[in-house]
Amino acid sequence: MAKCSICNSRKGKRKCLVSDTMICSLCCGTSRSEDACMGCAYYQKPKRKYNEVPIFTTLQMENDTQLSDYSNVIEGALCSYDIELENKLQDVNAIKILELLLDKYHFSDTKIETNDPILISGFNYLDKTIEKDMPQIDRKTLVKVLAVIRFVAKRRTKIGREYMSIIHQYVGQRIDTGIRVLPNLL
Repeated sequence: MAKCSICNSRKGKRKCLVSDTMICSLCCGTSRSEDACMGCAYYQKPKRKYNEVPIFTTLQMENDTQLSDYSNVIEGALCSYDIELENKLQDVNAIKILELLLDKYHFSDTKIETNDPILISGFNYLDKTIEKDMPQIDRKTLVKVLAVIRFVAKRRTKIGREYMSIIHQYVGQRIDTGIRVLPNLL
């Protein structure tokens, strides 16, 4: 078997569509681009590193009422969407909705990369809430708020609805008037 045409140190086991030569799997993975490699069987879209998105600390969120209000708008919208789904929104889906919002606001995606109707509808619901209730928020602040909410959700969830239960208890649903209805006060 021939050596990799890129690094010349490992065996070239894959036929590269771009260079029309044999390359090793490591060079294939590190040199691929979406435009050139989209038709290749080995191509995989790069995984997003959501843990590396800029984030506020939980202490910053607690000490800043404006940031807490932004967080409450987003989590209140998650609660409202969950109620529309008859309290069946799983934490994994809530986290994915937050990641879709990060895809838009941090990674600048112009279209949603999912076919799941629950995720699409949830993304649209939260995105409209952000545009309506937080038009003054700058993009960097929004990204950091979304990232900290995602961080907390990932930390709170185990396998089901632990995070959703917590935000229902402490944030509550948002009504179209913008007034949050806390479940224990009704």
